[in-house]
Parts: sequence; structure tokens; C-alpha cells
Amino acid sequence: MLTKIRQIFAIIGIVLLVGLYVLTLVIAFIDPTATMSYLMAAIAATIMIPVVLWFLNVMIKSREKNKEQEE
Repeated sequence: MLTKIRQIFAIIGIVLLVGLYVLTLVIAFIDPTATMSYLMAAIAATIMIPVVLWFLNVMIKSREKNKEQEE
């Protein structure tokens, strides 16, 4: 069960990152004056999304270990 949750988080992360860069590209064509700010936001999110997913993964692993120890 927890493995499926980890897989779902990974898929959500991939979709978010791909969508983020597609959105940045579309906005770059629509409003070239704001492109740099959107690019900076995309770069920041590229760092933050994997960090948050890693943190969730660590918490899920910790929860799995706690369940194994209780049994």
C-alpha cells in the first residue's frame, strides 16, 4: 500500500515538473516581458518539488519501519 503511495507521489512530481515547464514556455510566447520571472519561479520549483517529494518519501519509509517494529 505505501509503495503505491510513493509511486503516486513520483507521478505527481513528474506531472508537476513537466506542466511547469510547458506553462513557462507558453507564457514566454504570450508575455515576453514576464518570461524571466516565470523562469526563475520554474527553476525554484524544480528544486523545491523534488525536495518535498524526498521528504515525503523519507516519512513514508519511517512509517513502514515503525509498523514493522510494532509487529
